[in-house]
Amino acid sequence: MNLDTEIIKAIDYSDNEDYQKAIEVCTEIVNSNPNYDRAYFERAMAYLNIDKDHLAIKDFKKLLQLNSEYPGAKDWYSRTLSGLGDLKSSADLKLSELRDNPDGKYGMGISPQSWAECAETYLKTGDVEKAEGILTEYFNVQISKVDKYISYETAPRRVLIKILIDTGRFEQALQESKIAMESQHKVPVDYELFIESLILNGQMGNADKELKSYVEEVQGGYENENIARLKTLINRKQTKDGFR
Repeated sequence: MNLDTEIIKAIDYSDNEDYQKAIEVCTEIVNSNPNYDRAYFERAMAYLNIDKDHLAIKDFKKLLQLNSEYPGAKDWYSRTLSGLGDLKSSADLKLSELRDNPDGKYGMGISPQSWAECAETYLKTGDVEKAEGILTEYFNVQISKVDKYISYETAPRRVLIKILIDTGRFEQALQESKIAMESQHKVPVDYELFIESLILNGQMGNADKELKSYVEEVQGGYENENIARLKTLINRKQTKDGFR
């Protein structure tokens, strides 16, 4: 059996959405050669396409035992674990991939978004300390290396700001928000976190001014749910202060 020829057949079957046939070919390959890593990856991907994630997990695990650096394996394994609700394992795998690739995935450069997603996954598990530690690692070590993915530069800072707000460190949240607002790549959520930080620090006049400017100049007059929430926060704070 020519393994490379057979795996191409499996890939062709998957490309044509005949995933069951792709699985059958890959199974024949691993039965004849249990150490052929490509077959485990292609079979796992085929399993994902027919909603058999629990079987894909087994193949990703075996694949990484054979070849821990197989392109894309950790990423897809992490996604699958997350989809199955195993957020802790997913987060650990994301972090392992980030640290194993100091120059970014496939050497394509450091991705701020990937570091942000890793921290957010730990947050979802309730491990705030771990999430903040990862962000500290990013800002201390990785941020200076970011070049190709500079358009995502505010993503890790947004996660940090949310942590600071949730843990009552409002002054620090405002300082981080100001840094994000200096970026030419800031996005609407950065504006909203900045305004929320102003509110939480009692700077109601500035918050109201920034919110009006944001709605008019960035959102074109459109008010989403978060803008409505910020307006309510300002009104409540102003009303409360007015009765003191």
